[in-house]
Amino acid sequence: MGPKKQVMVVTCLALFWSFLPGCAPGAAPPSPPKASTPPSGAPTPAVKAPPAPLAPSPTAKPVAGQPKYGGVLTQAVPAEPASFDLHQEAGAQHLLLFLSAYNGLLQHDPLAWPEPKIISDLATSWEVSSDGLQYTFRLRSGVKWHDGRPFTSEDVKASLDRIRTPPRGMKSPRQASFPSLTGVEAIAPDAVRIRLSYPSASLLSNLAMDWLAMLPKHVLEAKGDMKQDILGTGPFKLKGFSPASSYEYVKNSEYFVRGRPYLDGIRIFVVRDAATRFAALRTSRVLYLPFPYGVTPTQAEVAKADPRLVVQSNWRTSLARLSMNFNRPPWGDSRVRRAIFLAIDRQAFIATVLEGNGLIGAPMPSRGPWGIPEDELLKMPGYRQPKDADMAEARKLLGEAGFPDGFAASIMTRSDATYERYGTFILAELAKLGIKGEHLLRVTAAFEDSLLKGAFDMMAHSEATALDDPDLRFGDFYISRGGRNYGKYNSAKIDELNQQQSRALDVNERKKLVREMQMIIFQDNPDVPLAWGITQIAHDARLKNYKIASSPLINNRHQEVWLAD
Repeated sequence: MGPKKQVMVVTCLALFWSFLPGCAPGAAPPSPPKASTPPSGAPTPAVKAPPAPLAPSPTAKPVAGQPKYGGVLTQAVPAEPASFDLHQEAGAQHLLLFLSAYNGLLQHDPLAWPEPKIISDLATSWEVSSDGLQYTFRLRSGVKWHDGRPFTSEDVKASLDRIRTPPRGMKSPRQASFPSLTGVEAIAPDAVRIRLSYPSASLLSNLAMDWLAMLPKHVLEAKGDMKQDILGTGPFKLKGFSPASSYEYVKNSEYFVRGRPYLDGIRIFVVRDAATRFAALRTSRVLYLPFPYGVTPTQAEVAKADPRLVVQSNWRTSLARLSMNFNRPPWGDSRVRRAIFLAIDRQAFIATVLEGNGLIGAPMPSRGPWGIPEDELLKMPGYRQPKDADMAEARKLLGEAGFPDGFAASIMTRSDATYERYGTFILAELAKLGIKGEHLLRVTAAFEDSLLKGAFDMMAHSEATALDDPDLRFGDFYISRGGRNYGKYNSAKIDELNQQQSRALDVNERKKLVREMQMIIFQDNPDVPLAWGITQIAHDARLKNYKIASSPLINNRHQEVWLAD
């Protein structure tokens, strides 16, 4: 059953949401699924939570600063993904739209930021063998899927297996995130054992990612995927949606964490235009503009001057980059890639496109523990200022490659205002080399489909990992089988070094290997790292218990969020 038939469209909110397209007047959503018996038992002590709120009654009045029940969190996002399947989509859109319906085995504590902290979610505890090759997870009892079926270890096994060894016809962008995982065993209804071929320092971080949501085995077996279904164990249930317009969730009264969620529901509106989204926030038609889209620096200054609004900011593990397709000429020629790497002015990109909201781009963040320091980067070809020497070398390389006057090519971006600016800037930079570029704008679904099929010359995008960890960055973007290695870069040396750094137990040895990998990438130039982003988000001051994380791939469930009067 397709998305349009899965549930009835949300009732049009035209009187309040006149800026939104596509609502069908008079279409009433169905009632939420019939509730089954609530699970018993107190929430796990491992889940950090604020003080217990007052009971949800019309007369209850919380004391100052104490969480309260009720209200609907409204938010606006610019796009929606190609499908509902969290394991098959690579961007942040699917997490913003769907994650509130799901849980993971573990999670990053939503209240601990700016410091990351891994805590339990559907797992209550875990044990690690002395050799680091075996992890045993104990699961919560009494948890139910939104259709009333029980959650068991078989669901965990099915979810992990389909990501690491996807069935025929399924694309798994995160497949390379678990290179050492050799097996998943459901040893009891409430216990799962994971086996590794070598110790992995990033295993728990990966298991705590929002994208690693647990999906119901019975739906996967019946339908083959979750492309047209939103059915989890999470704090909110899907009530209805209108494609390309709005999604509505209601509180899961049977949620396994007692007293959660605080909210009665969540409404998410798809509003492509950034100025319209900001206008909706300023007039309280939405309460939250989420990470990673948030607000521009100019909008942030306006929001800071408004006592009704709050601005949060954080350096994020999201890299704006230009990728080149090795399977299409002339990108297989290292001289062409090197010329483009040298020619693009990263400092100008940050100043103009990002309005100063970025850090100089490199394979790993310069301000993190694994990156090459910024002062060293700024002395390297491609980063140094002024650009005269780089441009002279770039023109020489293109001439040697047989393109003294440049060539014609295309660059693909999302048809979102932010990414359109990426493409426009890069085309202007390449024009200095005589490269005549066509700007191909794609809606999110078509963009992601083209990425997975390799149907592009160049692609400009901003892509995130949840944490600053080499396994996540290299494993996704640079190893030959990386799930987001869209340009099909293939380096046996990078693959070998990645295995070594992933297994290195000594931090200093790991740093040495990671540096060597970055220097190889600076020579091979599979992409042009432009900038690590700094995100500013804005929300209504009534929104409480929300902390911006380091990545849009974390903290999208809103289990702990509440609305003040």
